[in-house]
Amino acid sequence: MRILQLVALGWALVAAPCEAREVPAASIVFGSFSSRGVAENALARFQTQIDLQLRIHEVEINKRNWFRVTSQMDTALNDVESTLRVVRETIIPGAWVLRSTLEVSGELAVRELAAKVRVASSATTPAADENQTAGSPVKKMNLRLQLESSQQTPVSSLDAIVLSKIANAGIDVDGKLTESAWGSTPVLDTFFVVDPDTLDDARFNSEVKMFYTDKGLYIATINQQPLDTLVPRLSSRDSDINRDGISITLDTSGEGLYGLWFGINLGGSLIDGTVLPEKQFSVQWDGPWYGESAVTENGYSTEMFLPWSMMAMPDTGDDRRMGIYARRRVAHIDEEWGYPALPKTGSKMMSAMQPIEIHGVRPSRQFAVFPFSAATYDNMENETKYRLGADIFWRPSTNLQLTATLNPDFGAIESDDVVVNLTAFETFFPEKRLFFLEGSDIFITSPRSNVTSSSPSVTSGTGARRSASSFRGEPTTLFNSRRIGGAPISPTQCESGSISCDTKRGQYPSDVSISAVQLGKPSDLMGAVKLTGQQGPFRYGVLAASEEDTKFKGEDAIGNPVRVEQLGRDFGILRFLYENANKGRRSLGWMTTAAMHPGSDAYVHGLDVHYQTASRRWNLDGQFMYSDVDNLEGFGSFFDLDYIPKRGLFHRFSIDYLDDTLDINNLGFIRRNDSVNFRYAINITNSNLKKLRSRSHSVFFSQEYNTDWFATRSGIFWRSIYTFHSRNAINTQLAYFPTRWDDRNSDGNGSFRIHDRWVGELSWGTDSSRKVSLSLFAGLQQEELSGWNYSARVGVTYKPNDRFSFDLDADFMRRHGWLLHQTGREFTTFDARIWQPRISMDVFLTAKQQIRFTMQWIGMRAEEMDFYLVPVNDGDLIADVKAPGAFTDDFAISRITAQLRYRWEIAPLSDLFLVYTRGSSHAVLDDEFSDLFRDALTDPVLDFFVVKLRYRFGN
Repeated sequence: MRILQLVALGWALVAAPCEAREVPAASIVFGSFSSRGVAENALARFQTQIDLQLRIHEVEINKRNWFRVTSQMDTALNDVESTLRVVRETIIPGAWVLRSTLEVSGELAVRELAAKVRVASSATTPAADENQTAGSPVKKMNLRLQLESSQQTPVSSLDAIVLSKIANAGIDVDGKLTESAWGSTPVLDTFFVVDPDTLDDARFNSEVKMFYTDKGLYIATINQQPLDTLVPRLSSRDSDINRDGISITLDTSGEGLYGLWFGINLGGSLIDGTVLPEKQFSVQWDGPWYGESAVTENGYSTEMFLPWSMMAMPDTGDDRRMGIYARRRVAHIDEEWGYPALPKTGSKMMSAMQPIEIHGVRPSRQFAVFPFSAATYDNMENETKYRLGADIFWRPSTNLQLTATLNPDFGAIESDDVVVNLTAFETFFPEKRLFFLEGSDIFITSPRSNVTSSSPSVTSGTGARRSASSFRGEPTTLFNSRRIGGAPISPTQCESGSISCDTKRGQYPSDVSISAVQLGKPSDLMGAVKLTGQQGPFRYGVLAASEEDTKFKGEDAIGNPVRVEQLGRDFGILRFLYENANKGRRSLGWMTTAAMHPGSDAYVHGLDVHYQTASRRWNLDGQFMYSDVDNLEGFGSFFDLDYIPKRGLFHRFSIDYLDDTLDINNLGFIRRNDSVNFRYAINITNSNLKKLRSRSHSVFFSQEYNTDWFATRSGIFWRSIYTFHSRNAINTQLAYFPTRWDDRNSDGNGSFRIHDRWVGELSWGTDSSRKVSLSLFAGLQQEELSGWNYSARVGVTYKPNDRFSFDLDADFMRRHGWLLHQTGREFTTFDARIWQPRISMDVFLTAKQQIRFTMQWIGMRAEEMDFYLVPVNDGDLIADVKAPGAFTDDFAISRITAQLRYRWEIAPLSDLFLVYTRGSSHAVLDDEFSDLFRDALTDPVLDFFVVKLRYRFGN
């Protein structure tokens, strides 16, 4: 309702002299916008509130075009100043005066400055058209003017929103906001475009409503959007695909130290995880919360209920302060909108969320039991195994949780990727087991440990965008939970007939053979327990686990079965962390790990330090490590320094020192020890360009030496990503590797020199919001001695509706001069062809019932070329000639994994699984690729069917 009109602000000006001259002039600047379309919408909105004649000027600021909404330039400076005061008081507090000059001749004819300013009452929200949010233009203009003046992420000091407490809300979490409780709740509605990071006003209206009860927090969103543009797609939990949806991130610590995020995608598929400073998002957490979505007449709405009892929070009494960040994904235009305006390219995230306050909350104690039963029929052994067990979760207070698992079954629900690794370096596999994912963030000692990071949204439409942080490489972590219950310690051979040869303590006679499948099978766990909590600024975690003894099946020389037992291992972890979030972040942590076995004990200690400035432009993470494995001591340390001087510009400096006796791989993971490494990366991102949607350039430099100061890994990389307005993208990379030394692949038989190499890559991807999307890749790389490596990849994704999806990826590689170690000092180069197709298909009977089929195959055929020897005193490889009559080094590999899985999510964290898995590994030299594939498919080494039921009981 309009309650006031201000009129007659100007008067007639005197006539100007007849001669031409320059006179002072000024205009009022209402705001600057990154695109003309948004500026035009803003002009129309401002014009409804003031009778001044407004116009748009295009200006260049820091080599970027902006569109200013200004009043007409006038020479009556005093009157412009008086009008500015009215504009600031009634419309835009951040408006300002632009001073310039006008050239006039003859009689100065300047229109009368008579503006009628219509002021809305404090209870009235400014009207919004169909392409603008209903948010406050005052708040948006303040943020945008800060952006223009500082080129920084537009974060201001936000007042806390005090949420309402409703005793009997009566909410049915179905995505439909029909309950009266949603009528008068606080609203967040000033969304900005944060990806690409233009910070334009969001195109469609978004509202976030919140209130709470004694049991939890209720959040609803209203998302306006034309119905014909909605992209609903169902998926399994935590799947990262392009679709419409919204996520909420909560800083449950209240100080920007740790939190959780929750996402609901159109159709009802959920995604959640944890977040650590400042933007370390991870999907390694699943919580018992409820969420649904529903299509409305002008878009869609969502509802979620987040129980207090599942959240780790400090003990602050009845009054509690949190931070909240809302992020919306709009798939058909490949944009993400957020409030507050916190793009990924900025320096802040957790420390700049919207504060909220709640009062009178005493979360109830959480106690939950997850009993399960599993039956596995092994077709290879022709036997059925049964297993009963339970997971127990107890949270007596918001800052303490105890988790235990008894006789767990971790097998066969989701298979790992098929990998053929013929190098001396181990492959890292991420964790997928719920017990080790729950509450694992306390054991993350640095961003290098956060190995499954993600953002609370889907990936870009093309899947081609990457930042400089993607250059981080393999993880360095003291706690790799896949070691627990992983492949057991391999038994050792002993002399046949020896009295000391004990097959019940990990030894077997030399005439007994044990297959690689037997040696690589996972260990069973007797149980594990985990305690995590917080006391003031101190957080802590304790974990202990014990494996069962493993029984291997072998055969002696005449085919008689022989049973060999290997004793199980015991594991322990102790973690302490002190954190101070006053004017930045200062943290100091300690972790001790132990992997104990009668044949070997390994202990590792780590001290980690973290520092962030108040602006979050500077961020330092470092760790000191000490290992003691069977009385052999080792030391190592690393430091990562990030600098984000402004939005879109990112620097990272890293330095590592790992001595040649450091060993953390009994319970942790490092790619290699004996390393001194220096790295630098820079990433520059520009958005909303004239011919491009966004452009990203990354440069990465790495120089690694061993502790004898031989260069072992060096490279300079240039990567560029161009995303077009059509939402197609091109990704290019050029890399140069200088001459280096290889001191690992000879298996301890000496070091040799590798010549310099070039690598070039080009990929192209289409908009993944379409029913059919494509990706193409081509690469060219020099081999380590001679020849070239050619590679190509094609990917097709077909999603005709929200319940069906099909993905096909096919890789081909031709390696001419592939250098591989054989035995002792001998190396051979090969001419190899490698095929690697991958297929996945998802069918959803309902949002909670999924049928998923996946198959991966690697087929490889390699023919020997040239032969080399490692020199005795290090140097270049020495050309060699194979002895007449010697066996050929030609080889073939065929590995396949196929899985068909039915999953029914009965309730949050309660599931029924029916899983069939088939896998094989063959090496028939004379087979063609068609034969390799057929043999792998028809002659498995793994063939089993699993039925598993897991149900959650508790509050």
